[in-house]
Amino acid sequence: MYEGCARSYLGDVEGANLVKLHRHSGKVSYLVYPDFDADPHPALLRSIKLDLRTRAIDGTDYSASANPPVLHRKEAFLLPDDPRRAKFARLTAQEERGGLLDETATIGTRAGWDERLRERGYALRGHRLVRDRSNG
Repeated sequence: MYEGCARSYLGDVEGANLVKLHRHSGKVSYLVYPDFDADPHPALLRSIKLDLRTRAIDGTDYSASANPPVLHRKEAFLLPDDPRRAKFARLTAQEERGGLLDETATIGTRAGWDERLRERGYALRGHRLVRDRSNG
């Protein structure tokens, strides 16, 4: 119901591929992750948040940001029968085993995530976690 109301007010949000429902505050966010399928941790390009109570719209554009927010645990955003889910879940399991998803406060941006990979000696090859031999 929230999303339907937001869509009728805003119309289609171009490129939005994730919708976040803020159940307790009555807000709906449309998030644009252009490389969701290909990038193991896609960067957020743009977000638009509508407060359904006040009709206030808040938009953030990260297209010029050198350090945009990045997405983790992509499988959590898919339906259980989505064919991409298994591939994304395998990567998350590898990252959990490597301790990369511990202490989440510092990995929410591209720079923070890249630093975590470096300090733990890992790299990503597509949706696979590998040891980074060039890092020591």
